[in-house]
Amino acid sequence: MLSLGLIIMNTKIRILYWKEIPIQIQTQDKSEKISILLNPCFQEAVDSIAMLEGSYGTDDYLDGWQWSEEVQVEGHAKGTAKKTQEYYNNGFPTDLVSRLRDLHREEKRDPSPGAIDHWFES
Repeated sequence: MLSLGLIIMNTKIRILYWKEIPIQIQTQDKSEKISILLNPCFQEAVDSIAMLEGSYGTDDYLDGWQWSEEVQVEGHAKGTAKKTQEYYNNGFPTDLVSRLRDLHREEKRDPSPGAIDHWFES
């Protein structure tokens, strides 16, 4: 049997959210664990929405930090983390804060982790 040296790794991935806003990617395979932050604009969005809803500096703000369920994907930890980071960073809607603000004011906002992930699809 010919071996090409290709090994498909099973990688675990999870995402840290503040309410519905993604902030950090964490991946792990058999050989390494990777944690990378998304662009600073995501933290700026968190701060803006927390100020808008009055949770900044409160227990509600702290309680808003949650990890997604861990899922397994094929690939290596580093490549999977980088690809996921690029997905969010490149798909960041320039009107993210205003969209969330409007949903909040209309009482239609879903603050659950991942609720706005479809906004990042390119």
